[in-house]
Amino acid sequence: MKAYEHIIEHPTMLMTEDMKSERFRRRLRNLGIIIAVLAVWNGVCDYIYGYSPELNGLAYFSARVFRVVQTAGGRPHWMLMLAQTAAWLYPIYALSYYHWWTGMRRAGFWLGWVPPMLLAYAVLMIGGIQHAGWAFLSVLEQAKAVVGSGDPKFFAQANNFIVQHFFMGDLSALIALYVGTVWHGVSILSGKTAYPRWFVLVSPLGMLSFTMLIGAVSPAPVAGFILALFGTWFLLFPTIASVIWLWRNPDRM
Repeated sequence: MKAYEHIIEHPTMLMTEDMKSERFRRRLRNLGIIIAVLAVWNGVCDYIYGYSPELNGLAYFSARVFRVVQTAGGRPHWMLMLAQTAAWLYPIYALSYYHWWTGMRRAGFWLGWVPPMLLAYAVLMIGGIQHAGWAFLSVLEQAKAVVGSGDPKFFAQANNFIVQHFFMGDLSALIALYVGTVWHGVSILSGKTAYPRWFVLVSPLGMLSFTMLIGAVSPAPVAGFILALFGTWFLLFPTIASVIWLWRNPDRM
């Protein structure tokens, strides 16, 4: 009875809390929408870097895909520079895991905090190493196409060093991405987050699994749209799913 009397005596306090909650939900929704819209540009840049109409799904899991990257698929130099602009947006893309953290934080530090932090780190590193640096993998082939290469041994060795530096720089991002993705899925399956267990199907883990499986059995030229753009689908669809769920289920946050 005393609790009801408190509400009657101070109705403005209750209204203020409701208003704050509503504003937070709107901001969370708007953040998700902004990230999803900007992620479309990432898909365009993924296409420039990695799409080939000649590769089927299994070929994308072979060494042939490296030839596509190193030759830039025959695309002009200006287009490769354009593809690097997606890296400018990765700090914004990383905020998608603030959105996920909002729905997962009640699960505690290990299940609710660590997975989003790992994935946010991975996204930031991928933006710097992959999307800003991916074009450098094709520099020698681009230069060779313009002025030729008079020393094939030097060309091959220089190309090998560039690839080694790229993968060393990307190593921590890849570890954080895959460990964080699995950990994130386990957290959702625990049932302790704001998401139901079936939500793992539209989580980063579910999206990565579907993309790889569907892409692997897809023929050319369809496979390229699935696998070359897998990073975009990994970000885009889980973000949309989380936005819709949290907007419709505010009581679970």
